[in-house]
Amino acid sequence: MRSIARLACPLTLLGALACGGAPPPDPAPPVESEPQPGLKATEVPAPIAVLAEDYWAELMRVSPTWASYRGDRSRDAALPDLSAAARATHDAALTALAERARALDPPSLTERRWLVRDTLLERLILHFDDQEACGRHAWVVDQLDGPQSWLGELPAYHIVDGAQRARDLVARYRALPRLFEQHITNLRGGLKAGRTAARINVTRTIAQLDRMLKTPLDEDPFLARPLAQAAKLDAPPYPAFDAEIRAAVEGPVRAALTRYRDFLVDSVLPASRTAPGLAGLPGGAACYRASIRRYTGLDLEPEAIHRIGLDEVARIRAAMKAVAAELGHPSVEAALAALADDPAQRRETGEALLQYNAALLDRARAALPRAFGRLPKTPIEPKAIEPFRAPDAPAGYYYSAPEDGSRPAYYYLNTHAPETRSLYTMPALAWHEAIPGHHLQVALAREAEALPTFMQSTGFTAFTEGWALYAEQLAGELGLYHTPAERLGAYTYEIWRAARLVVDTGLHHLGWTRQQAIDYLQAQTGHPPAEVINEIDRYIVWPGQALAYKLGQLEISKLRAEAEAALGDRFDLKAWHDRLLRDGAIPLTVLRAQMTGWVTERAATAP
Repeated sequence: MRSIARLACPLTLLGALACGGAPPPDPAPPVESEPQPGLKATEVPAPIAVLAEDYWAELMRVSPTWASYRGDRSRDAALPDLSAAARATHDAALTALAERARALDPPSLTERRWLVRDTLLERLILHFDDQEACGRHAWVVDQLDGPQSWLGELPAYHIVDGAQRARDLVARYRALPRLFEQHITNLRGGLKAGRTAARINVTRTIAQLDRMLKTPLDEDPFLARPLAQAAKLDAPPYPAFDAEIRAAVEGPVRAALTRYRDFLVDSVLPASRTAPGLAGLPGGAACYRASIRRYTGLDLEPEAIHRIGLDEVARIRAAMKAVAAELGHPSVEAALAALADDPAQRRETGEALLQYNAALLDRARAALPRAFGRLPKTPIEPKAIEPFRAPDAPAGYYYSAPEDGSRPAYYYLNTHAPETRSLYTMPALAWHEAIPGHHLQVALAREAEALPTFMQSTGFTAFTEGWALYAEQLAGELGLYHTPAERLGAYTYEIWRAARLVVDTGLHHLGWTRQQAIDYLQAQTGHPPAEVINEIDRYIVWPGQALAYKLGQLEISKLRAEAEAALGDRFDLKAWHDRLLRDGAIPLTVLRAQMTGWVTERAATAP
């Protein structure tokens, strides 16, 4: 781990956090502080516990929509403040938290609380490094996770179930112009500094805004969803609700989206980068290295990652050739072409795709007890991605359940143009995004009680995505791929994650064009062209994120191989999985120390 002294660097606004995972229950360790007179020791909060909760409270303060997503209704009327003044206030709070964490004496902490402190400090270090190198608030225009996208999801979790939530939602809608104006002000600062988004991301965001603005008012998710929710109540939330929310969507909401769209067209698009990678951004090389650390936690050079990707692609390609021969084809390309032309590999409607994937989840549920001793209680259901987002969205993704249990977790599936989506690739995607992938890891974390909330509700990308890719391979061990075509589909997803190492470093370090990256990914995976294009444009807007999958999976697989070699017949897969997931989505360096210690203990105590 890098020196904690590096926390003295200037702090800026904490960026959007990926919803990751955390740990299952463990007995609470003894408190580290001395009991005060008149209090039982168990009633005295330990300094690390107070620090962790203060950190979480700060995250919720600056992220009121995230708080609503988690089921916390205390700030339902608020939106995030994107202003420079808000960033300064947040910077000061994080600085104070970092100083308090540094002041804790690790030798005096229990092992579990040392882990909490170390995880918090690593999160702060990576965040500070990234913000210092990248300053994303000043130039990022994002078709996947920009304000127009995550605000469009607001009605999915800010549920109108009574008068107060209805009023709060109207208040949020009325505040949208202020939020977008702050975002525009930040982007103006980037333009003055010569820092701007890649042109393809700006173009796609404008197209998304155009679709949103062209949606008939009564079909607009900002309006249709809340009205549908209110219609399920015994009476309107309050007498003027229908009129007020309609006026808010027709007025402030659409005015804010139009203002943002026009600013992108008039000011950002003409100045946008024609080179897609960070190499075309002032300070881009430093930003890319910070992005690698941010998403992987590893100090790897781009050239080394590129070579790992090429080696993995070659290995997986050989395995694909063997399956193609099993299917009776002379080459991988011939096998993929035959599957692309096979009507049995298609469903004509989005509903049919949802039903197919529901059956896949049932297949996985039945197998989980063979590999895990601890299973989540939170349910998961497949759900179609909303039409306004689907053309820009990936094939599928995981959407965790809120803390209040008001809805299940969702496996969001892209059902746009269903006739173009191949069934043989869907099992691997379901195992990755749902079970035994993200849902198993994230839901177990959310249901844990031993660790602080920030470790239950956030995580390190290399762990969360590395686990999900490992889960695709574990599914093979559990016999979840029923046909050679499904096994070939799994390899197309694994080679896709390996190829990401090649194209991400190609785009952001080696100066590849967008078309070069598209051609390479298409040639290696055989995935539908629209899906490949969406993926490449995602790598352009999220530099480094795509590296976390394969690098994380390689480390998790290596840890398991080391445990199997050390323990031999005493290796217990259920116990190993449960221990791996116990502490949540921790940094890979910390994970290695934890799992190595577990193997040592098992070797010493097992008969």
